Amino acid sequence: MPIPFSNASFPNFSPNPMNPVIGRGSLVSFNYSFHKPGHDAYPLVLVTDLNYQYKGNFYLRGINLHYLTFPVIKKLIFPAPGQTVAENTGFTYQYIKGDQFVKSSFRQYKKPGIQFLKKMNTQLLVNALSISRSFDPNEIEAIRKSVRNQINQIMNPNAANANDFLNK
Repeated sequence: MPIPFSNASFPNFSPNPMNPVIGRGSLVSFNYSFHKPGHDAYPLVLVTDLNYQYKGNFYLRGINLHYLTFPVIKKLIFPAPGQTVAENTGFTYQYIKGDQFVKSSFRQYKKPGIQFLKKMNTQLLVNALSISRSFDPNEIEAIRKSVRNQINQIMNPNAANANDFLNK
């Protein structure tokens, strides 16, 4: 259910369906009316700051996951075995500032431009990422070698194979 940005609150408030707890580590989606041409109008943001004030404006700041690849998101969400940054109130910009690729997806959104704010189920994302399988680099190299050999056999047949082909 969409909620107005002004009703979003930090964890020290009592959560209810009309006033969900949105804070650091929350995963939110919304329509952003102030997006620049070619930029994401419907961001999916892992929040680092809420109600951040700069030059008299209030902002929601965080990492737009739409700008990251699946393996990077997995590494970001699970920094170490058994740990997750989802719903972690200690999740801040300081956590990601050393990684230039992740840092490049950091955005701030003006409060008046945020519409239809929805808190997403981070547990669903955590579960999906925790069971996803990644390829072993050795397995990928074995697949490459096999494909390369098959292409070589097709493109460069030896004389015995050519005679067999011509005799048929």
